[in-house]
Amino acid sequence: MAWNDAVHFDPGELPPGTRVGPWEIRDWRGQGSYGTVYRAVRRGNSDASGVALKLAAHPGDERFAREAALLCKLRHPSVPRLFDQGQWRNAAGRVYPYLVMEWVEGVSLYDWAARHAPTSRQVFQVLAQVAGALAQTAAVGAVHRDVKGDNILVQAAEGHAFLMDYGAGYYSGAERLTPPLFPPATPRYRSPEAWAFAQRAGLDATHPYEAQPADDVFALGVSAYRLVTDAYPPSTEPWDKASRAWHLEGAGPRSPRELNPRVDPQLSALILRMLSPVPEHRGTALELAELLEEASRQAGPEADQSLFAEAPHPPPAWHSEILAMVPGFDRPEFQMPGERERAERPVQSWNSWWLAVALGGPLALGIGWALQAWPPRMEPSVADPEGWDGGSVATGDTALMASPAAAAVPSGREGITLELPHQPFPGQERPDGTGRCPRKTQIAINNGCWVKLDIPREACEDGYMHKGGCYMPAFRPALAPTSHPATSPPEP
Repeated sequence: MAWNDAVHFDPGELPPGTRVGPWEIRDWRGQGSYGTVYRAVRRGNSDASGVALKLAAHPGDERFAREAALLCKLRHPSVPRLFDQGQWRNAAGRVYPYLVMEWVEGVSLYDWAARHAPTSRQVFQVLAQVAGALAQTAAVGAVHRDVKGDNILVQAAEGHAFLMDYGAGYYSGAERLTPPLFPPATPRYRSPEAWAFAQRAGLDATHPYEAQPADDVFALGVSAYRLVTDAYPPSTEPWDKASRAWHLEGAGPRSPRELNPRVDPQLSALILRMLSPVPEHRGTALELAELLEEASRQAGPEADQSLFAEAPHPPPAWHSEILAMVPGFDRPEFQMPGERERAERPVQSWNSWWLAVALGGPLALGIGWALQAWPPRMEPSVADPEGWDGGSVATGDTALMASPAAAAVPSGREGITLELPHQPFPGQERPDGTGRCPRKTQIAINNGCWVKLDIPREACEDGYMHKGGCYMPAFRPALAPTSHPATSPPEP
């Protein structure tokens, strides 16, 4: 028996048979911060192959219209096709936008490496396909803004790669949905110049950071580095001492081949090029696609050995990748708590405002900062199976269009809340000799200063639990840089 779409209120829990426009839900495939993806078929054509139906988590989410407009501009074999868009109304009368896209049967880039232990030649080919998708994106005046391994799906049989999830994308002339300081992105993959802008502009910025195609290239380089070495390059986040590597006078990341001698020398060199701290030195996505394709053809027999003696085991999700952008924070109608009824806005957007208060400086919009800072063991590797890796549910597409075996993953919202650490983070405010923190809104706990969030325990998805309350660490404001302001963030 078919379910009527007016029976169920929650767009994230629609049962099989629910009607969404001319489409019929077949099964749930995954959930992210911005929406839920279902496998669906056109009503009356049950024998047809399925499509991916992405339904917004929040009514009237403008991101869906912008994503649809951007996908309509793109025609590339590594970008899923858009078939339809529309609106679904629940029994309460709220209207949720949806998109219907090509179904991609595959696994994320990192899972692909873990399962198949690819060769350098295969990596050349996959990266060339993604770079080609980015080249076409740049050609239409757009940027993806959330390139990462978990937004790249690889079809295991053919080795064909797709760049997924254009929900955070932007194209020239599109309406801006993001207030200053940062557009949506994943902190671990942000370029050095993006963080340098944050350091200079601070929370008083009147315009958000303008993401460029070079930011997408850098993020692809981070993904490639992680793919071939099973470790991330040094963090670009300014409060992390490792970010000194990205200063003009810094050493830069270690060569991928130094970490993994099985990496082809030319592949190692191209990855380092994508990771140049100077945007102009990275090359365009089109140039890189051509170089990667040429290297794939010309590489010798060494490029056909597996990159790993044993396939790396993917560790648990890296929290800062899941928390790429808190829902509701990049909406134009964003307001402070108390200006609107709680029932009309996502609970998490309260967390975003409190996060800005807690940080008290220009780093407030690095949403994943706190969860990355603890525990101190940062780099996941085969030798360290308990390190954290990238999550796959930042906005919903990747986990949702994965293979059925990989689709039985929980929503990604479980397990995000952490217990309060026993020592403060680097750069966190400290109480003075009398046990008092610098501001009245801060509370001294475990030798660090914290801000308690006025939200229910079950809503503490972005924070740390302590004695039944939800807390965020208070960080010292960043100092103004004294040299190399564009590339050298000051120490926290």
